[in-house]
Amino acid sequence: MRMKRIVFVFVFLAALFYQVSVFSQDIKNRRDSVLIEDQAMPDMYVSNNKLYIKNAPVGKRVEIITIIGNKIREIQITSPDFEYDLSLPRAIYLFRLDGMVRKFMIK
Repeated sequence: MRMKRIVFVFVFLAALFYQVSVFSQDIKNRRDSVLIEDQAMPDMYVSNNKLYIKNAPVGKRVEIITIIGNKIREIQITSPDFEYDLSLPRAIYLFRLDGMVRKFMIK
């Protein structure tokens, strides 16, 4: 009987600490998401073989990657309303900027 009580207390405390840990992580994730929402997200698009980025984070880099995973170019962003002449051949490319990935087809 005493062994059952010890096991019960141990399981109860373990469950309690697990929920407190999950709860604190949830609060941290909510706080981080609020901070991200306050910042304007960059708007990236391609038109006529030109890359346009509105609300661009100045100083960051855009990576251009082929659909098979080869990085072909890295571009430094110099202004918040950024545009760049790509001069790329027809294909599908991935553009990665600060954790955001977009897929574009150059026609």
